[in-house]
Amino acid sequence: MKRISPAALLICLLSIAFAAQAQEQPTTKECVEKNYLLAAGAEVATRVCGEHQTVTAYIPANISALSVQDIRKKGTAKQAYSSIANKNTILIASGGFFGFRSDGVEKPIGLIRSSGKRLVKLMEWDHGGILVSDRKGNVKIIPAQNRNQAGAWSEAIQSKPIIMHKGAIDIRKNPRDAEFNRVAIGYTLEGDMLVVGVFHSFSQASTLYDFAQKFKEIAENRGLKIHRALALDGGAGAQIHIPSKGLLFGDSGRSYFPNAIRIDRLAEK
Repeated sequence: MKRISPAALLICLLSIAFAAQAQEQPTTKECVEKNYLLAAGAEVATRVCGEHQTVTAYIPANISALSVQDIRKKGTAKQAYSSIANKNTILIASGGFFGFRSDGVEKPIGLIRSSGKRLVKLMEWDHGGILVSDRKGNVKIIPAQNRNQAGAWSEAIQSKPIIMHKGAIDIRKNPRDAEFNRVAIGYTLEGDMLVVGVFHSFSQASTLYDFAQKFKEIAENRGLKIHRALALDGGAGAQIHIPSKGLLFGDSGRSYFPNAIRIDRLAEK
Protein backbone atom coordinates (compact mmCIF):
# COMPACT_ATOMS: atom_id res chain seq x y z
CA MET A 1 0.00 0.00 0.00
CA LYS A 2 1.27 3.41 -0.96
CA ARG A 3 1.84 5.59 2.06
CA ILE A 4 0.33 9.12 2.06
CA SER A 5 2.53 11.85 3.48
CA PRO A 6 1.16 14.02 6.32
CA ALA A 7 1.27 17.12 4.07
CA ALA A 8 -0.75 15.42 1.32
CA LEU A 9 -3.26 14.16 3.88
CA LEU A 10 -3.69 17.70 5.28
CA ILE A 11 -4.29 19.15 1.80
CA CYS A 12 -6.86 16.43 1.09
CA LEU A 13 -8.74 17.09 4.34
CA LEU A 14 -8.74 20.88 3.76
CA SER A 15 -10.09 20.40 0.23
CA ILE A 16 -12.96 18.29 1.54
CA ALA A 17 -13.73 20.86 4.23
CA PHE A 18 -13.71 23.77 1.79
CA ALA A 19 -15.92 21.86 -0.64
CA ALA A 20 -18.43 21.10 2.11
CA GLN A 21 -18.40 24.73 3.24
CA ALA A 22 -19.00 25.93 -0.33
CA GLN A 23 -21.96 23.60 -0.71
CA GLU A 24 -23.46 24.90 2.53
CA GLN A 25 -23.36 28.57 1.40
CA PRO A 26 -26.92 29.70 0.54
CA THR A 27 -27.43 31.05 -2.96
CA THR A 28 -28.58 34.67 -2.83
CA LYS A 29 -29.79 36.98 -5.55
CA GLU A 30 -27.52 39.87 -6.40
CA CYS A 31 -30.52 42.23 -6.62
CA VAL A 32 -33.91 42.11 -4.92
CA GLU A 33 -36.97 43.57 -6.61
CA LYS A 34 -40.36 44.34 -5.07
CA ASN A 35 -43.57 45.82 -6.49
CA TYR A 36 -46.34 47.60 -4.62
CA LEU A 37 -49.78 48.49 -5.93
CA LEU A 38 -51.02 51.88 -4.77
CA ALA A 39 -54.32 53.74 -4.99
CA ALA A 40 -56.11 54.24 -8.31
CA GLY A 41 -53.73 52.16 -10.40
CA ALA A 42 -50.49 53.80 -9.32
CA GLU A 43 -47.59 51.50 -8.50
CA VAL A 44 -44.08 51.54 -7.05
CA ALA A 45 -41.20 49.25 -7.94
CA THR A 46 -38.03 48.99 -5.86
CA ARG A 47 -34.73 47.37 -6.80
CA VAL A 48 -32.00 46.88 -4.21
CA CYS A 49 -28.51 45.88 -5.33
CA GLY A 50 -26.13 45.89 -2.39
CA GLU A 51 -26.00 49.47 -1.09
CA HIS A 52 -27.80 50.88 -4.15
CA GLN A 53 -31.57 51.38 -4.35
CA THR A 54 -33.67 52.39 -7.34
CA VAL A 55 -37.27 53.46 -6.76
CA THR A 56 -39.76 53.92 -9.59
CA ALA A 57 -43.24 55.34 -9.07
CA TYR A 58 -45.71 55.27 -11.96
CA ILE A 59 -48.86 57.36 -11.68
CA PRO A 60 -51.32 56.97 -14.58
CA ALA A 61 -53.10 59.99 -16.07
CA ASN A 62 -56.25 61.50 -14.62
CA ILE A 63 -56.06 59.87 -11.19
CA SER A 64 -53.99 62.32 -9.16
CA ALA A 65 -53.21 65.95 -8.37
CA LEU A 66 -49.76 67.39 -7.66
CA SER A 67 -49.25 70.10 -5.07
CA VAL A 68 -46.23 71.97 -3.71
CA GLN A 69 -45.80 71.78 0.06
CA ASP A 70 -44.00 74.56 1.94
CA ILE A 71 -41.95 72.98 4.77
CA ARG A 72 -38.86 75.02 5.74
CA LYS A 73 -37.86 72.74 8.60
CA LYS A 74 -34.69 71.15 9.92
CA GLY A 75 -34.80 67.56 10.98
CA THR A 76 -35.13 64.18 9.33
CA ALA A 77 -37.13 63.69 6.15
CA LYS A 78 -39.48 61.44 8.09
CA GLN A 79 -40.25 64.27 10.48
CA ALA A 80 -40.56 66.86 7.71
CA TYR A 81 -42.81 64.77 5.49
CA SER A 82 -45.05 63.08 8.04
CA SER A 83 -46.92 66.30 8.80
CA ILE A 84 -47.87 66.92 5.15
CA ALA A 85 -49.22 63.44 4.29
CA ASN A 86 -52.94 62.72 4.26
CA LYS A 87 -55.16 59.72 3.60
CA ASN A 88 -55.16 60.41 -0.16
CA THR A 89 -51.40 60.83 -0.52
CA ILE A 90 -49.81 58.52 -3.06
CA LEU A 91 -46.27 59.89 -2.90
CA ILE A 92 -44.14 62.66 -1.41
CA ALA A 93 -40.82 63.50 -3.06
CA SER A 94 -37.98 66.00 -3.05
CA GLY A 95 -38.69 69.65 -3.63
CA GLY A 96 -36.42 72.42 -4.86
CA PHE A 97 -33.07 73.79 -3.73
CA PHE A 98 -32.12 75.87 -0.73
CA GLY A 99 -29.42 78.42 0.00
CA PHE A 100 -28.45 80.66 2.90
CA ARG A 101 -29.36 84.14 4.05
CA SER A 102 -26.67 86.64 5.01
CA ASP A 103 -26.99 85.50 8.64
CA GLY A 104 -26.36 81.87 7.69
CA VAL A 105 -29.94 80.67 8.08
CA GLU A 106 -31.25 78.32 5.36
CA LYS A 107 -33.83 79.56 2.88
CA PRO A 108 -35.58 78.08 -0.19
CA ILE A 109 -34.37 79.31 -3.58
CA GLY A 110 -36.20 79.16 -6.89
CA LEU A 111 -39.84 79.90 -7.61
CA ILE A 112 -42.37 78.35 -5.26
CA ARG A 113 -46.12 78.74 -5.77
CA SER A 114 -48.58 76.87 -3.57
CA SER A 115 -52.38 77.11 -3.59
CA GLY A 116 -52.19 80.04 -5.99
CA LYS A 117 -49.78 82.11 -3.86
CA ARG A 118 -46.17 82.94 -4.66
CA LEU A 119 -44.05 82.04 -1.63
CA VAL A 120 -40.55 82.37 -3.11
CA LYS A 121 -39.51 84.49 -6.08
CA LEU A 122 -38.32 83.22 -9.44
CA MET A 123 -34.59 82.72 -10.06
CA GLU A 124 -33.25 83.91 -13.40
CA TRP A 125 -31.46 80.63 -14.16
CA ASP A 126 -30.59 80.12 -17.81
CA HIS A 127 -31.39 76.41 -17.68
CA GLY A 128 -33.59 73.99 -15.80
CA GLY A 129 -37.33 74.37 -15.57
CA ILE A 130 -40.43 74.77 -13.45
CA LEU A 131 -42.74 71.91 -12.54
CA VAL A 132 -46.29 73.27 -12.55
CA SER A 133 -49.74 71.89 -11.78
CA ASP A 134 -53.29 73.15 -11.51
CA ARG A 135 -54.15 70.56 -8.81
CA LYS A 136 -56.76 69.08 -11.14
CA GLY A 137 -54.44 66.45 -12.59
CA ASN A 138 -52.68 68.61 -15.18
CA VAL A 139 -48.89 68.66 -14.85
CA LYS A 140 -46.26 70.31 -17.03
CA ILE A 141 -42.58 71.24 -16.93
CA ILE A 142 -41.90 74.72 -18.31
CA PRO A 143 -38.32 75.25 -19.59
CA ALA A 144 -36.26 78.16 -18.27
CA GLN A 145 -36.70 80.31 -21.36
CA ASN A 146 -40.49 80.29 -20.82
CA ARG A 147 -40.36 80.64 -17.04
CA ASN A 148 -42.71 83.64 -16.92
CA GLN A 149 -45.57 81.30 -17.88
CA ALA A 150 -45.38 79.68 -14.44
CA GLY A 151 -47.34 82.49 -12.85
CA ALA A 152 -50.54 81.21 -14.44
CA TRP A 153 -50.40 77.95 -12.47
CA SER A 154 -51.52 77.47 -8.87
CA GLU A 155 -48.60 75.12 -8.07
CA ALA A 156 -45.01 75.69 -9.22
CA ILE A 157 -41.55 74.61 -8.13
CA GLN A 158 -38.32 75.64 -9.85
CA SER A 159 -35.39 73.25 -10.16
CA LYS A 160 -32.65 72.15 -12.55
CA PRO A 161 -31.68 70.63 -14.87
CA ILE A 162 -34.22 69.17 -17.28
CA ILE A 163 -32.74 65.72 -17.89
CA MET A 164 -35.08 64.47 -20.63
CA HIS A 165 -36.99 66.07 -23.50
CA LYS A 166 -39.13 64.31 -26.08
CA GLY A 167 -37.90 60.89 -25.03
CA ALA A 168 -34.18 61.74 -25.26
CA ILE A 169 -31.52 62.63 -22.68
CA ASP A 170 -31.27 66.43 -22.52
CA ILE A 171 -27.97 66.89 -20.66
CA ARG A 172 -24.33 66.29 -21.51
CA LYS A 173 -21.58 64.57 -19.59
CA ASN A 174 -19.75 66.89 -17.23
CA PRO A 175 -16.34 66.08 -15.69
CA ARG A 176 -17.45 67.83 -12.48
CA ASP A 177 -20.58 65.68 -12.24
CA ALA A 178 -20.39 63.90 -8.86
CA GLU A 179 -22.28 60.93 -7.46
CA PHE A 180 -25.22 61.86 -5.24
CA ASN A 181 -28.64 60.53 -4.36
CA ARG A 182 -31.04 61.75 -7.07
CA VAL A 183 -34.76 62.18 -7.72
CA ALA A 184 -36.54 63.36 -10.88
CA ILE A 185 -40.11 63.62 -12.11
CA GLY A 186 -41.27 63.31 -15.70
CA TYR A 187 -44.54 63.28 -17.58
CA THR A 188 -45.94 62.15 -20.91
CA LEU A 189 -48.19 64.20 -23.17
CA GLU A 190 -50.96 61.76 -22.23
CA GLY A 191 -50.64 62.85 -18.59
CA ASP A 192 -48.83 59.87 -17.03
CA MET A 193 -46.20 60.72 -14.42
CA LEU A 194 -42.97 58.89 -13.61
CA VAL A 195 -40.93 59.56 -10.48
CA VAL A 196 -37.52 57.88 -10.22
CA GLY A 197 -35.03 57.99 -7.37
CA VAL A 198 -31.60 56.44 -6.90
CA PHE A 199 -30.19 56.10 -3.41
CA HIS A 200 -27.03 54.87 -1.73
CA SER A 201 -26.23 54.32 1.93
CA PHE A 202 -23.51 57.00 1.71
CA SER A 203 -25.53 59.27 -0.63
CA GLN A 204 -23.24 58.38 -3.55
CA ALA A 205 -25.82 56.84 -5.86
CA SER A 206 -25.19 58.27 -9.33
CA THR A 207 -23.85 61.06 -11.48
CA LEU A 208 -26.51 63.23 -13.06
CA TYR A 209 -25.79 61.92 -16.55
CA ASP A 210 -25.94 58.27 -15.49
CA PHE A 211 -29.17 59.04 -13.64
CA ALA A 212 -30.65 60.53 -16.81
CA GLN A 213 -29.73 57.34 -18.67
CA LYS A 214 -31.42 55.23 -15.99
CA PHE A 215 -34.54 57.40 -16.09
CA LYS A 216 -34.71 56.98 -19.87
CA GLU A 217 -34.22 53.21 -19.62
CA ILE A 218 -36.95 52.84 -16.99
CA ALA A 219 -39.36 54.94 -19.04
CA GLU A 220 -38.72 52.94 -22.21
CA ASN A 221 -39.14 49.64 -20.39
CA ARG A 222 -42.57 50.88 -19.30
CA GLY A 223 -43.45 52.02 -22.79
CA LEU A 224 -43.55 55.69 -21.75
CA LYS A 225 -42.36 58.53 -23.97
CA ILE A 226 -41.36 61.18 -21.47
CA HIS A 227 -41.96 64.68 -22.80
CA ARG A 228 -39.86 66.32 -20.10
CA ALA A 229 -38.24 65.19 -16.86
CA LEU A 230 -36.88 67.57 -14.25
CA ALA A 231 -34.25 66.78 -11.62
CA LEU A 232 -35.29 67.81 -8.11
CA ASP A 233 -33.12 68.41 -5.05
CA GLY A 234 -30.36 65.81 -4.64
CA GLY A 235 -28.03 64.60 -1.91
CA ALA A 236 -29.66 64.54 1.52
CA GLY A 237 -32.69 66.28 0.03
CA ALA A 238 -33.37 63.44 -2.42
CA GLN A 239 -36.33 61.62 -0.92
CA ILE A 240 -39.26 59.45 -1.98
CA HIS A 241 -41.85 58.50 0.63
CA ILE A 242 -44.88 56.26 0.12
CA PRO A 243 -46.97 56.85 3.27
CA SER A 244 -49.60 54.16 2.59
CA LYS A 245 -46.90 51.47 2.55
CA GLY A 246 -44.60 52.97 5.16
CA LEU A 247 -41.80 53.17 2.59
CA LEU A 248 -39.07 55.78 3.10
CA PHE A 249 -36.20 56.17 0.64
CA GLY A 250 -33.34 58.62 1.04
CA ASP A 251 -30.87 59.84 3.64
CA SER A 252 -32.34 59.28 7.11
CA GLY A 253 -30.12 61.90 8.79
CA ARG A 254 -30.90 65.49 9.69
CA SER A 255 -31.01 68.15 7.00
CA TYR A 256 -32.98 71.22 5.95
CA PHE A 257 -36.11 70.59 3.90
CA PRO A 258 -37.41 73.71 2.14
CA ASN A 259 -40.38 72.11 0.41
CA ALA A 260 -41.65 68.96 -1.27
CA ILE A 261 -44.00 67.80 -3.99
CA ARG A 262 -47.00 65.74 -2.97
CA ILE A 263 -49.10 63.61 -5.31
CA ASP A 264 -52.59 62.81 -4.03
CA ARG A 265 -55.36 60.66 -5.38
CA LEU A 266 -58.07 62.82 -6.93
CA ALA A 267 -61.31 62.84 -4.97
CA GLU A 268 -64.03 60.78 -6.57
CA LYS A 269 -66.81 62.81 -8.13
